[in-house]
Amino acid sequence: MFQIDFINVGSGDAALVRVNDYAALVDCGNVSLGECRPGSQRIMAADFLREEGVTRLDLVVLTHLHRDHIGGFQAVLEAVRVDEIWTNYLPAPALWGCLAEVPEGAPKKARGLCKSLALYLPALRMAQEQGAGFREVTRPAKGVPLTEGLTADIGCLPEPYYRRQSRVLDEALRGRPDPAEMDAVGAALNEASIRLRLNFHGQAILLPGDAYGASWQEEAARCTVFKAPHHGSGKSLNRELAQRLSPETAVISCGAYRGDGRPDPAVVGWLSEFSGEVRCTDACEVPGMTAENHRAVTVVLES
Repeated sequence: MFQIDFINVGSGDAALVRVNDYAALVDCGNVSLGECRPGSQRIMAADFLREEGVTRLDLVVLTHLHRDHIGGFQAVLEAVRVDEIWTNYLPAPALWGCLAEVPEGAPKKARGLCKSLALYLPALRMAQEQGAGFREVTRPAKGVPLTEGLTADIGCLPEPYYRRQSRVLDEALRGRPDPAEMDAVGAALNEASIRLRLNFHGQAILLPGDAYGASWQEEAARCTVFKAPHHGSGKSLNRELAQRLSPETAVISCGAYRGDGRPDPAVVGWLSEFSGEVRCTDACEVPGMTAENHRAVTVVLES
């Protein structure tokens, strides 16, 4: 049996995959839950793992360096043992104690990257101290074995992007930041997400991180479960992509009360047109959907 829990971490992503005694976490949510109104069941990824009795994760995948995906990483490491970590940026350990800083007035995305690195690097050190292994994912791969009956296809941008990302961020950690280059890398973080297509006995679970559909639409194929990228924003997908995927279940990991068009009503409409069901992790008020409070959206697949 395959079970995936899309955890209600508010405005962020965290999905727990379980097959028998195998467990993997794809992204870890943010450092906090944001605004929780009465009735909210938002929960930190680390607390969800504790409540579910998960004490060990075979794998943690950090799809990209935005804080709403890696902000809860250290708390997860404090809650459970992690065997392996996949990431698309793995600097040399000598840089893990460094701090990236940009001049005052630097572009917003450059400043955001500095804040992300300040969360990410201490967590890498903690994971290393706990004995976790690391895999830097910068190339596509097919049929990567995870556990019995479960494999992963990996999608990503062309490798030169990740070489540039590594060079720019390494230089910032060495005290030689280039704000314009950092801004450019930051602008492409979403598209650079590690994309996973999990395969379980002929059923496909598509987890594209925040990679906008336009960057991978040509390779898209029908799937059983689909997690919409970038919290269902207007850039996440179009009607043609929703039709190509035609999932039995579509899930939007998003936070209520944002007021910034995530999820976008048009995206919800396209998914509703071509999916068996569409669900949001948080109690989002979107035309055509009923706002629901829950800890997680859970999908179970039989072999």
